[in-house]
Amino acid sequence: MSDYTKHLRLIKPSGNEYYDVENFNHNAELIDKETEDLSNKVTEIQQGATREKAGIVQFGTEEGKALEGMMLSRLAGCVGYGGDIQEPGVKDINYIYYDRNTRKMYKCLNQNSDVSANVANFIPLDNNSLLDRLENLFKVENKDVTSRVTNCKNATLRKIKLDRLCIMQFTISSEATASINNKCTIYFDEPFKDIPFISVTDNNAGASGATSPSVDWGTTTQITVSNFEGAFTLMAIGYI
Repeated sequence: MSDYTKHLRLIKPSGNEYYDVENFNHNAELIDKETEDLSNKVTEIQQGATREKAGIVQFGTEEGKALEGMMLSRLAGCVGYGGDIQEPGVKDINYIYYDRNTRKMYKCLNQNSDVSANVANFIPLDNNSLLDRLENLFKVENKDVTSRVTNCKNATLRKIKLDRLCIMQFTISSEATASINNKCTIYFDEPFKDIPFISVTDNNAGASGATSPSVDWGTTTQITVSNFEGAFTLMAIGYI
């Protein structure tokens, strides 16, 4: 007695049976029909979203069409799209990742396994973040910083920032007379990435004695000045 295949239900004669021509023709018709159906589906897949079809958004650069993911990555200067940051796994350098929490796109700066946009490893690439950085690219600020300087009468700060480059100019006034023992510590308004370049000027020009303000070895957060008289100006330049 003949058996049947599982999917197409083709007739399978037993080993001791003659193969009926009608059965052969029936099987051939089923195989041909299935092959045609598969061929049509493969063609549709190959065409993808490059041809107009109802209900399918096409790839392209014109209005109403979708931009290919790889092109989006290239526009952002990256090599590819890596998926959601929240997904576990390694995040690769120069790939774009989407944060479902902030709804922003981020460029990966260092290979990592973070599941959130750690500022040490990711930089935002969305328009709002880029606009914010552009608007704050250059900034000038003047403030009283007497509370951030020891052994002084008053202190003011003029801070100039150009992106990450920062110039802090402190003008310090003190009632101290010229002495090598005069010391004051200036705590920077915000920490530098590395020890900044320091320049100091004696504003009194040694009015009551020969002085030459000197600075101790500074850190990223503070600097100490000694051997000053009355007033001096200190400038710190570095990256924030």
